[in-house]
Amino acid sequence: MSQGSNGHVQAAQVRLSVVVSTYEWPEALEVVLRALFEQSDPDFVVVVADDGSGPETTAVVRRWQLRFRERLTYSWQADDGFRAARARNLGALARDSNLLVFLDGDCVPRRDFVRASRVAARAGWFGVGRRLLLSPAFSDRVLERDLPIHRWSTAQWLPERRHRTGIAVLTARDRRKVGRGGVPEFAPENNAYSPLLVATADFERVNGYDMRYEGWGEEDMDLAVRLRRLGLRCGHLGGSGTVLHLWHPSQAAADRPNWWLLQQTEQGGALEAVVGLRELERESEPVADRLSAAY
Repeated sequence: MSQGSNGHVQAAQVRLSVVVSTYEWPEALEVVLRALFEQSDPDFVVVVADDGSGPETTAVVRRWQLRFRERLTYSWQADDGFRAARARNLGALARDSNLLVFLDGDCVPRRDFVRASRVAARAGWFGVGRRLLLSPAFSDRVLERDLPIHRWSTAQWLPERRHRTGIAVLTARDRRKVGRGGVPEFAPENNAYSPLLVATADFERVNGYDMRYEGWGEEDMDLAVRLRRLGLRCGHLGGSGTVLHLWHPSQAAADRPNWWLLQQTEQGGALEAVVGLRELERESEPVADRLSAAY
């Protein structure tokens, strides 16, 4: 991507894709797609990267394709266990963009999320959004009542203080933003590198997510390690780049099945995913088991 004298990627030349990973939670996906449809900056495309959900999720996507039209693409792979890394790679291959934002399907973006991501696009950096971890009771209210929390101002959040993380993350004045020199790099809480903003060229240089990661956890940390090894710095996206994480029971396994893979990456010198984007493209059906931009 070309850049201006201050390092910012020139907005007029940015083609931005938001890759939303999902699996068998159509109610949450509905809320996330609504929030994306109502973004203040509409100049982006959406790829729903489905890790093998059934017809209810497909129905949600089809309904939103009627509104997004050609701006929404559906990428689906067969349900063969937790394969989020492969699903995200598949989503990244689905559209021609030079800027990628990876977003989990249980994380509701605020109304200026895309705008914040575009503003944060700088050569030599990748960005991560904070998460406001919503309480179980409030998450139920959002899903049951269709609360438009993506539109809520800080004042509207003030009565809603009893979440698993304080609402200060919505306005935190943290100097560790993308592009800010002279300060430590940003490291998200619990090493949750999602949502993640990265230039497509940098994502391709590290060969994307490592698809050896199957089962819950560590694949996003692995990517962050390799992006830093590429020479990139990490900053956060600011208050508007904070997402609203719907509560669900933890999927973390006590034995952390992918821990040893992450240790290999951290202790070795690998820059590229061992099994990543290029290997996916070489598969017999490289684009997707089901891929559609129809509406």
